[in-house]
Amino acid sequence: MTFGQILEHAKPYAIGLVVGLFFSPIIGFNAGWLTTTTASNLAAETARVDALTGICSDTAGRMATATSTDLAALQGYANRAKRDELVATIMANIQVPADVAGKVSTSCSRALS
Repeated sequence: MTFGQILEHAKPYAIGLVVGLFFSPIIGFNAGWLTTTTASNLAAETARVDALTGICSDTAGRMATATSTDLAALQGYANRAKRDELVATIMANIQVPADVAGKVSTSCSRALS
């Protein structure tokens, strides 16, 4: 077998390799098989905020029940100051990491509104 024949037989494999190297990252990212570090970090932070928001909302419900307060009285824009005061009280009792404390308090306030 001569060198020209070897190249002729290897040509489809070389084309497949080049096409595969070009399209595999495109397909991988679009199908969700590959993620970037930023997307992974954002998903982890969102999960932390959502979990802590649930704890805050549950605590607000228990606190309102203990003090015979109706949570419906805290809904709406006019009651925002009362709601923020309640959330601040709850946040003082929950151990929330400093990097997500603002997002958790905002999200908890929105959940109560």
